[in-house]
Amino acid sequence: MQQKVKVWDIAVRFFHWSQLLLVALLWYTGEEGMMALHQLCAFSLLALVISRLVWGFFGSSTARFSHFSASPAKALRYLRKPFAVAGHNPASFYMIVLLLLLLLVQLLSGLATFDNSYLSDGPLVSVLPASWVEVASDVHSININILLAAIAIHVVAAVWHSLRGHNVILTMITGKDSGVSEEIVLKKNRWFFLLLTAILVLLYWWQGAALVALL
Repeated sequence: MQQKVKVWDIAVRFFHWSQLLLVALLWYTGEEGMMALHQLCAFSLLALVISRLVWGFFGSSTARFSHFSASPAKALRYLRKPFAVAGHNPASFYMIVLLLLLLLVQLLSGLATFDNSYLSDGPLVSVLPASWVEVASDVHSININILLAAIAIHVVAAVWHSLRGHNVILTMITGKDSGVSEEIVLKKNRWFFLLLTAILVLLYWWQGAALVALL
């Protein structure tokens, strides 16, 4: 039996599962009209995404975008004949970039979304031109469906990959994988969580206190 080694740090795993939970909460609170909680979840997810983007350049080796970025040709070769990799495989690079972009579009457009209610309006509605707010509101409404579709494809691909023998879901839970030959450098997770905390405090100072009062 091959020895398992640590390929994912706590920061990456925390980001992965927390964003899944927050997206689910955002969808539910948006559908139910729980707008104060909806915006609090949105600010939490924004802080999480920004922290992950920074960690993608300065974090552990497997967390860095440069580690798993790949050309379309390499991604296609991997899909035809999968091989063992430490962390994300070449094909998953494009899905990860897509998901991060869709998340950012959804979060940033939400800041300027008008919904005919003081509680539902994004914090930038009052300072932006009406034409910008209208575009942001439309984007926010349309992009969520694209985001949910991309998440569904991602989940199906992860399940399919796991059933084929490489349990990527379990690996993202435990952080450990087998068949890894390259050296992995794991950074101290506290820097990720310190950054996340700092961004959360900043966002809470900007909007959070007023939203908590409305719960």
